[in-house]
Amino acid sequence: MINLLHINYCAFCKRLCFIILTLFIAQHALCQNVDLSKKITVNKTNSSIQELIEEISNQAGINFSYSVQIFSIQNNISFSIKNKSLEETLKKLSKKFDVDYKIVEKQIVLKKTTNKDNKPKIERYTISGFLKDRESGESLIGATILLKGTQKGTITNGYGYFSLTLPKGNYDIEFSYIGYIRERKHIELNNNIKINSDLQYNSEIFEEVNVETKEYIDEIEKAQVSQINIKPKNIANIPEFIGGAGLIKSLQTLPGIKVFSDGSAFFYVRGGNKDQNLILIDEAPIYNPAHLFGFYSVIIPDVTKDIKIYKGDIPVSMGDRLSSVIDIKTKDGNLNKFETNGVLNPFVNRFSLEGPIVKEKSSFFISYRHSNLKWIYKKAAPNLNLYFYDLNAKFNIKLNRNNRLFYTFYFGEDNLSNINAELAHFGINWRNFTSTLRWNHIYSEKLFSNTTLYSSSYNYDLSLAESENYKWISKIANLSLKTDFTYYSSPKHSLRFGASLNAHQFNPGNLNMNNINIPKIPEIKSEKSVLYFSSNRKISNKISYSLGLRFESCGNIGPTTVYGFDNNYNVNDTILIDTNKIFSVYSNLDPRINLKYQIDSTSSVKLSYGTYHQYIQLLSNSISPFTSLEVWLPSGTNIKPQSAHQYTLGYIKFFKNLNFEFTSDFYYKKMNNQIEYKSHANMLLNPLIEGELRFGEAWSYGAELMIKKTKGRCVGWINYTYSRVYKRTKDVNENKKYPAFYDRPHDFAVYLSYQISKRLGISANWVYNTGSAITTPVGYYTYNGSDIPVYGDENNDRMPDYHRLDVAMNYRLNKKVSRFQHRLIFSIYNAYNRKNPISLNFNKVKTKNGEYVVPANIYGTDRIVTTQKYLLGFMPSITYKFRF
Repeated sequence: MINLLHINYCAFCKRLCFIILTLFIAQHALCQNVDLSKKITVNKTNSSIQELIEEISNQAGINFSYSVQIFSIQNNISFSIKNKSLEETLKKLSKKFDVDYKIVEKQIVLKKTTNKDNKPKIERYTISGFLKDRESGESLIGATILLKGTQKGTITNGYGYFSLTLPKGNYDIEFSYIGYIRERKHIELNNNIKINSDLQYNSEIFEEVNVETKEYIDEIEKAQVSQINIKPKNIANIPEFIGGAGLIKSLQTLPGIKVFSDGSAFFYVRGGNKDQNLILIDEAPIYNPAHLFGFYSVIIPDVTKDIKIYKGDIPVSMGDRLSSVIDIKTKDGNLNKFETNGVLNPFVNRFSLEGPIVKEKSSFFISYRHSNLKWIYKKAAPNLNLYFYDLNAKFNIKLNRNNRLFYTFYFGEDNLSNINAELAHFGINWRNFTSTLRWNHIYSEKLFSNTTLYSSSYNYDLSLAESENYKWISKIANLSLKTDFTYYSSPKHSLRFGASLNAHQFNPGNLNMNNINIPKIPEIKSEKSVLYFSSNRKISNKISYSLGLRFESCGNIGPTTVYGFDNNYNVNDTILIDTNKIFSVYSNLDPRINLKYQIDSTSSVKLSYGTYHQYIQLLSNSISPFTSLEVWLPSGTNIKPQSAHQYTLGYIKFFKNLNFEFTSDFYYKKMNNQIEYKSHANMLLNPLIEGELRFGEAWSYGAELMIKKTKGRCVGWINYTYSRVYKRTKDVNENKKYPAFYDRPHDFAVYLSYQISKRLGISANWVYNTGSAITTPVGYYTYNGSDIPVYGDENNDRMPDYHRLDVAMNYRLNKKVSRFQHRLIFSIYNAYNRKNPISLNFNKVKTKNGEYVVPANIYGTDRIVTTQKYLLGFMPSITYKFRF
């Protein structure tokens, strides 16, 4: 019985399949009875949709089934086709009126076109192009492109390029940039459009507005937290140090950034050490950003056009440091006319020239600066040779509408030496060099790429003996290739991805003394490969996010010598690495995420998290601003890559009626593999330098608050930062936690600028911060009649608090604005003559004539006294600037 049921069931299934197959073939055959090759000729103008379909139906001899409601346009339509098949006619009809057709039982059924989600298909096209300055042709970075009356839009990238994809239709587009006259264009978008727009600089605004933030309505800003945008004019208005307006001094006025002291280029960001900050000039790194031991900055405003400072949420495309990235874009050069400007000052002079090579197609920019210091020391030290200079150059050419090349060059040198050949030749010299070749390419309206080949180097030479060939030489150099892509999927979504290859060469400090046998410090090479990807999406008008991943793989390359150390830091192994052999490879995946919630049109909350790794480090156990014996080394067998995890919560609020902006950031950062040094570490000419290092962890937290006045005759900002940073290092301070040297709980800064008239303006800058943490004696004991200091916990005390007031007056000599402009700037550095110490000493005694000296072969009961050194007091200067 069961077998019978099984047979019947199988027979039933076979029959059912046969019936279904027969019906399918029959239906297909019926459909094919419609002659789709029949020729149709139609020419309709200002007709209704019913009239058009009726005409096609009559010529084809077939009925149509449809609802008029599926057509978005039902009257005043135009349709023309000549001697084409019915199939071609139906396809054109379908595309033009956004409908689908299907042949059912000798009739054609028309339905509204739907996609997989049953949503109507929408034709979309892309508006793309560049925004630039009308007079100079300089690209405008971070300019806004906005649909009038909406929140849809985009901003230009680092090369002034934008891409905006929208549904087919008519739009009013607004192009705007801070300090420029807003421009509007009406666009009929029915295909892809390229627009290169020129904006006119508003000179009247500049006379009354020195600082502006992005307008409060700019809700299309990327979800970026802990980012500061600086325009060159903002820095130029901050009171100068004897003719030198520069980036490093300006950093002291910004929240979350701590500068060491007078005459120092060291700065610290959110608990990170001085080597955890990356400074890029057109994508090439600068390893020493200072001239004259920090009194002057390598970066000057008149050479730059855009500066971005990332204190957290660092983009995955630039992630080689733990604490900050300062991304500097230099001027391209005027594409339309020649222009010269300069600075004359008793201490430093600068001249620059820019102009077109081929008008509107290629241009150049060259700037040269040289110190003028000899008149200061000529009588007191006639054999001294002290100077610095730098040269900036840039060339660019537009190959065609889709390709552009840029070449950037920088070289800077500092020298302090004895020029009397009869005396011993002692001196120091250091040099920075960068070179960058970039290629911009537009693959399509939505895909933009930039490929960069760059190199940079930093050399430090210390002359030690009678012959200038006796030198201690240290060097770091790199050669890198990077390609970066941006895909503008839609106004709410963009992708960024790329890769880079990096090669470094390190000389950690060797002494060149001809045939004298000096221990050789092994030189080393390293290479690093990077892949990165990020996605930026605006989910709604209130919520947006960014997700990113950065993969890094770094290894060292022979030939070199590697030393192994035991738990007591004694050498227990020596390994000779063969030529081109790769060793000590580290690979890491760094995720980055940020979220932004738009509370309303004037305020938002932002949250970010990021993981960071650093594969090169600066070894220096000196805190003196005048010690530049800098040794750079890569991560390797004994030095693991430094790492950090940072969490940040930010809030921003614009008060549009008052022209105020309030920003706040709260952060926590945990850092691993942080470097410290054993007591009395030997850092010079030591092949076993890695045995002098100690490793541990650090953590920092803080709050950064800033109020900025953005418009009007009086502008400026007030900021306050509370922050702490602690360390715990094996075999240091008995393994107990201690504050880092750069732990300064309180920082306060005020900058104000007031435009008295169109020709006269004044500005003032006041900074205050808690003194750095230092180690001081906790007691003394007497030995042979002298006091010997006894030290306790690491960094148990502090330097005196630092504060300083700078003032300046800016007077335009022109009565009217003309092509030739010149002005005088009177400035006073440290107006109330505050004596800010750079060091404290606990090893001196006071002699009978009132001098403080280090005791030597003195037997007695002289008491050790505390002494301090300071650099700068009241410093006035006058500067003449011109431009034509």
